[in-house]
Parts: sequence; structure tokens; C-alpha cells
Amino acid sequence: MRKLVVFLVLMMAVCATAFAEPGEKKEARRAQKDSLKAAEMIGAHHKGTKIKLDGIVLTPEQQALLLSNIDGVDFNENWADYRKQRHLGNGLAIGGSVMIAGGAACGVVSLVYAFAGILGLVFSGGQGDVQPIFDTAGYWAIGGVAAAGAGAGIMAVGIPIRVKADKKMKATCEGYNNATERVEKSVIFGTTASGVGLSFNF
Repeated sequence: MRKLVVFLVLMMAVCATAFAEPGEKKEARRAQKDSLKAAEMIGAHHKGTKIKLDGIVLTPEQQALLLSNIDGVDFNENWADYRKQRHLGNGLAIGGSVMIAGGAACGVVSLVYAFAGILGLVFSGGQGDVQPIFDTAGYWAIGGVAAAGAGAGIMAVGIPIRVKADKKMKATCEGYNNATERVEKSVIFGTTASGVGLSFNF
């Protein structure tokens, strides 16, 4: 009886440990995610073509002010170029995906024609003139392959352009975060009668 009690206590301890570990791991993962989110809230980070500073999306005026002096360099022109590149990359990627979808649709139409041709052969005992149906299926198939291939090529060009633009935007934000000379947050978030910027009172 004593051995049975000891065995049951050991089993309960093992079960408790087994259930506790996943809970602890989940808490650790949650804490890691929270710390990453907190890190993303601090400093400048790009959000699409905009900039978030301490978790707040900047207005165009505030963004221009932030970019105006990063270690003595004005990055507004550069940012405009990165924005154009990102839009171009997005446009090419979306256009390519639409062409791939169109190619897939052509493939489906081709299969429908081919199936209709096969049914025509079956019901006519192989005597029906179904060659025009198969020819049409072939045209749709060729069109589908051509559209999908072109779309894949366009996407292959567009995605790297967008990725490169995103990397440059990220590098610019990190440059601001690590800069020794930069526009202070208090100035960026400060307002004047004419908008955001420096105010001199005499």
C-alpha cells in the first residue's frame, strides 16, 4: 500500500511537471513577443511608406522634419525615391499575380473544352468531328501558360524591387535611431501656428 501511494505521488509530480512546462514555455514566448513589440514601439520604424516614431505614425510634415537631418544629411529625396521603388515593386507584384490568376483561369477553360471534346468522342462513338473543340482547348492552354509565365516573370522582377526599397527604408530609420545628430522627438511632435516645425519667440 505504501509503495502504491509513493507511486501515485510520483506520477502526480510527473504530470504536474509535464503540464507546467508547456505553460512556462507559452509564458516565455509571450514575454518574448511583448519585448519585441515594445522594441518596435521605441524609435523610428517604417510602416509601408510612412514612418512610426515611438509607435505613432508621423504626418507628412513630421516625417519630413525627421528625415531632414540624420547625421547632417537630408534624406527626404532618398525617401521619395524609396517610396517610388516600393510602389513600382508592389505594382509589378500585383500585376504579375493577376496575370498568373488569369493564366490559371485559361487553364480551367482549356480543361472544360478538352472534357467536352472527350465527351463528344464518347457519345458519337468516335465518329464526331471534335477536332475544332480540341483546337480551342489547345489555344486556351497556350494562352494560359503564356500568361502565367509572363506573370511569374513580372513578379520575379517586382518582389526584389519592393524588398530592396523596404531594406533602404529600414536602414534610414535605423540611421535616425543611431544618429548622433538628429531632429529631437520633442521638436517633431511639437506644433506651431504654421504646422509642425521650429518656433522662435522673441
